[in-house]
Amino acid sequence: MSLETNKAIVRRFVEEVQSQRNLDATDEFIVPDMIDHSGLSEQSLNAIENFKRFFSKVLLAAFPDIQFTVNMQVARVTR
Repeated sequence: MSLETNKAIVRRFVEEVQSQRNLDATDEFIVPDMIDHSGLSEQSLNAIENFKRFFSKVLLAAFPDIQFTVNMQVARVTR
């Protein structure tokens, strides 16, 4: 994928999932077997369900008025 394609995917995630609170769209961005290194995940849930749980029950519960904005995006090619 090109850098611009990758940046567009991240912008869509921020806009659809985070800003619009559309947690169903998470399925398009996170694979169920992603490894979560945050230490906050529940072993009985897959990565998608862990993200949804954290986002709704922890982040939005603590900061219900939180807004997400992409002001600048940087991407680089790794080889």
